Amino acid sequence: MSKKGVSSRRFYGIILAKTKSKTSAKRPKKGGSIIGSIFKWAFRSVMAVLTGGLCLLLIASAFSDYINPTVWVLPSFLGIAFGVILVLAVVWFFVLLLTRRWHSLLLLVVTLGIVGLPAWRYCPMHLNGGPQPLTLTEGGEEIAVDSLRIFSFNTNLMGQTHLSRIKERIPVIDIVRKSKADIVCLQEYGFTLKAGGHTEQELRGELKDLYPYYDYMPNDQRKALGIAVFSKYPIRKAIRIDKRKTGYFSAMYYQLDVRGRTMGLVNMHLRSNMIDPKDRILYDEMIERFEPDSLDRIRTGMMKALAEAYRLRSAESGMLRQVLLDQHPTDMPLLVCGDMNDTPISYCYESLRQIGLFDTWQETGIGPGITYRANHFWFRIDHIFHSRHFRALDMKVRKDVKLSDHYPIEATFQLLPE
Repeated sequence: MSKKGVSSRRFYGIILAKTKSKTSAKRPKKGGSIIGSIFKWAFRSVMAVLTGGLCLLLIASAFSDYINPTVWVLPSFLGIAFGVILVLAVVWFFVLLLTRRWHSLLLLVVTLGIVGLPAWRYCPMHLNGGPQPLTLTEGGEEIAVDSLRIFSFNTNLMGQTHLSRIKERIPVIDIVRKSKADIVCLQEYGFTLKAGGHTEQELRGELKDLYPYYDYMPNDQRKALGIAVFSKYPIRKAIRIDKRKTGYFSAMYYQLDVRGRTMGLVNMHLRSNMIDPKDRILYDEMIERFEPDSLDRIRTGMMKALAEAYRLRSAESGMLRQVLLDQHPTDMPLLVCGDMNDTPISYCYESLRQIGLFDTWQETGIGPGITYRANHFWFRIDHIFHSRHFRALDMKVRKDVKLSDHYPIEATFQLLPE
């Protein structure tokens, strides 16, 4: 063999050896490859499990309002947590997007689609406002449709003012006068029984020029605290919904003559959550400064009270529903308003929707519409429902009024022609 052939083979041998050396240097060690694979598998598994659990929790919370708390109370707690769970799901969506967990992301997107209607009910986003006013034409001319304005407010004993001091002005009265509402429904409406103070007659007299028609129902065992209706239109019928002598809840059904047309109205204050003041303070402290033993104390105190309140409101909403089915004709307009003490994801709320009532905030509002603002609880528990005979134009939560632990709510409707 020639020297040229030998040198060529030697040259290519050296090149091949160097190539193999570089390849083997780049190839990871077997142990490192296994550890990396295990880590990736564990990461994918944890993300999948967390996504699956969150999806199940979100669905259970969204549809918890179909389960009666007297049968099983746990779903009611999931319902009140729906807003928090929904926010967690939206945040988790972006986490999955950034980590490129496509299968988990697809599962979460499908779940968000499933809970879309409850989410819209809980937090509608009518960015362009509610429905536009309806106009009718007759003989080529436009005819205006009658409008009706409703104001509802849990006053927390008239803004906690000193009702016994006649010289002290009651700001709630001024708010009512400025509302320009046709019908005013007040809960936790209070007065004093002592002469020389803001008695029922005194408060009634301050609004009589605007609202000549009035009705009051006391709370259980509280003569000077209850619910009241002030109306520009005659009250033709008044029926107390819970007729028990003790332990009853405050709710009245009325029939009013509105411009020659009979309309139904309900003013309600369902059972409050009965949380002990000490538990409220404990909850405030836990939100501001978490301590491990606080959870156990809340579980035995506040959670027990909430569970009992859910069961009682379930029975109360059943009474309300039955009275409406028995006393209210289906072809008559109906408005139901007041402090329900339950959110849009609750059994009580759903029980009213199922008899053909519509949530005015869902049709016209923007955002969660929080009406209760105390003790680090932020929920929409004050509602205005309407029957198909009305066209909801707008609804507002009066966050500028901070006289109570609730914000007032007001809505404008058109009463559709028969």
